[in-house]
Amino acid sequence: MTRDDPIGEALRLLAREIRRRAERHPAAHLPPGRDERVVLRLRLPLDEREGALEEAAERARSEIERSVGATMSRRAAFRPGHVYCLRCGSADCGHGTPQRAREVFAGFGPTGMPRFVDLGQFLLERHDPRVERLYAGGRGLVAEVVGEAELTWDLLPSFRDRANGYRIHGQVVAGWFRVSDAAGVRQPIAVTLQLVSTRAGRRRRYALNAIGTGPDGEPLDRLGDRLDSFPWSGPLRWAQGVLDGVRGAEPDGELFRKRIGGLLTALARRLERGERARGRRTAHAEERHGSGERPTRLACADLARAAPDDILFDARRGTLIVLGERGRAHVFNEEGRLVTSVRYPPEAIERKRARGLWRPASREQIEALREQVRSP
Repeated sequence: MTRDDPIGEALRLLAREIRRRAERHPAAHLPPGRDERVVLRLRLPLDEREGALEEAAERARSEIERSVGATMSRRAAFRPGHVYCLRCGSADCGHGTPQRAREVFAGFGPTGMPRFVDLGQFLLERHDPRVERLYAGGRGLVAEVVGEAELTWDLLPSFRDRANGYRIHGQVVAGWFRVSDAAGVRQPIAVTLQLVSTRAGRRRRYALNAIGTGPDGEPLDRLGDRLDSFPWSGPLRWAQGVLDGVRGAEPDGELFRKRIGGLLTALARRLERGERARGRRTAHAEERHGSGERPTRLACADLARAAPDDILFDARRGTLIVLGERGRAHVFNEEGRLVTSVRYPPEAIERKRARGLWRPASREQIEALREQVRSP
């Protein structure tokens, strides 16, 4: 492939974008299948009318998102990010995901309906003293192991046996992780990391499934596409690697149960250690921010050279968004203080504009922001 090969170069860029999206998918920790491929159907315009190529690009983005999602789901024995609803016999019925970002899976109701509760309430009901960490104002994270028996205790016998052999062997619930919402403001979220299996022929297939919802109800696949990586990605990949060693094992032996229990306990500890380290790095970054070091200088530089069209107003948050190069977005409050700086893919920024979430700032707002930032 050479630089004189435009089709080869276009395919190289397209493949890189597909890999980028796959790496940010909730099922990215699962091993790929043999000779795994993403199949795309693209329609390209031959005419040169204004906007034709932009329309084709938007259709291509939707097709890539659909095809990557389908490919990643084929890796799993479940729908990534969803609990299998035993009542409906599906993970697509709408019962399989939490409605709020701080909720975790608390088990099945008698007829197989998944139940989700706030992580704080979940820990209170278990009389876990670590619940104080969630509300102490610090960055402490709590990760708790929950066994299969507790999750399925209320199930009626007729809802326990599924034709596909679907089974939950245990899970880890963890929070708070702090991630940026659509406006760049960091919000607390919780996640359920569930160890599940299904039967394929005579063998069982085991996998870990991350279940949760991003800030403002954002699905995990879209959240992952917006973030560089999920904060739990490293521990989850490690646990999946260990789990690959028990392929085909039957789940009712005592040795198997001990191995699974040990794996979930180790996963919980890794999550807590990883978030403590992340918290220390974040604290150092905030210290640099307060002292005027990067990224504050970068935000000011982007503001100084931003065109009026690159300064937007978020009416929901009452903040101003300054767009910089390479997807940078700096969020300023009404006093002109920098709240945060994040990166967005170009299509995410365009969606926010198109939906009216980010509107052009008025001339008065822009002038006031520039003046506030210039002032000591």
